[in-house]
Amino acid sequence: MMNTPIPIVSVVVTTYNRREKLERALKSVLTQTLKELEVIVVDNASVDHTQELVEGLKDDRIKYIRHATNKGGPAARNTGIKAARASLIAFLDDDDQWQPEKLELQVNKFKDLSLSVGVVYVGAEIFDELKQKVLKTNLPQWRGHVYQRLLLGTMLSSVSSVLVRAECFQKVGLFDEDLTSCQDWDMWLRISKQYEFDYVNEVLARINMHGKQISTNFAAMIPGRTRMVVKHQQEFAKFPAIYVIHLKRLGKMHCINGTWRLGIEWFMKAIKVNRFEAFKIVAWCVLELPVVKFTSNLKGFKRYEN
Repeated sequence: MMNTPIPIVSVVVTTYNRREKLERALKSVLTQTLKELEVIVVDNASVDHTQELVEGLKDDRIKYIRHATNKGGPAARNTGIKAARASLIAFLDDDDQWQPEKLELQVNKFKDLSLSVGVVYVGAEIFDELKQKVLKTNLPQWRGHVYQRLLLGTMLSSVSSVLVRAECFQKVGLFDEDLTSCQDWDMWLRISKQYEFDYVNEVLARINMHGKQISTNFAAMIPGRTRMVVKHQQEFAKFPAIYVIHLKRLGKMHCINGTWRLGIEWFMKAIKVNRFEAFKIVAWCVLELPVVKFTSNLKGFKRYEN
C-alpha cells in the first residue's frame, strides 16, 4: 500500500466481534463516490473471524491492523490515526453506515473553507434495528466557533459523522484512552479550542441502535463521564449554569444505577455551585426518579459497581 498514491481521505473503522455488521459498514465505505481513499480496519482482538471477512473483500484500499488484546475504542481509533496517510481522516463505527456521497460532499465542503476549519460533520438518522424504524433525524445546526456549545455536550450524532483534518490530532493530541465513555465529546471539545467547525446540511450517516451500545452500559458511562467532568472541571466552572448540568447529570446517573451515596455527593456539589438547584433536585427525586426506576426498561443496562 505504501507504493500507492496518497489518498484524499483515510477512513478508520474500529471493530470488535461484529463481523456481520462490519461487512455492512465496510460496503458503505467501499461504495463511496469518492474513490481516492484508504480504509484502515483496526480489529480489537475479535474472535469471530473478522480478519477472514476483511481479507475476503479483496480491495487494495483496505489495510487490516489487529490488536493482540482488546485495548478499547479510543486506543483502536488512535492506532488508525497513527497509520493514516491522508490529510483528512474519517471514522466509522462498525455498526454504522454511510450514504454513498458522504465523503465526497465533505471533501468538497473543505475545499471551500479556510484552514481555520478543522471538522466538517453531517446529519445522521438514528435507526432502531430491532423495530426497523428511524427513531429521529439529527440535522447539523452549529458552525464556526462552537467551543461554548460543546461545553454543554457533544452536538454531533456520532464519531461516524465527522471528517477531520489530520493536523488537528497533531495539535490537540489523540483520543483519551482512559475515558470509558465521552471519548468523542472530549476530542471535539479539545479541537474546538483550536479550530472552527462546519457541516454539510444533509443526512449522510445512519447510526444503528441495537441495544449493545455504550449508552446501555452504566459501568462504562459513569466512570467515563466522571473523568470527563473532572478533566475539564476548570473550563466547566467558568460557566456555572453548564457546570451544574453536568454535576446533576452524574448525580442522576448514580441514583438510577443504585449508587445512592455517590449520587448525593454529586448533587451536593451542584448545590454548592447554586443553592437553588436543591429544589430542582428534590423535585426530580420525588417526581421523575420513580418513573425512571420502576416503569423504564432498565433490564438491559450493565450496572456500575462502586
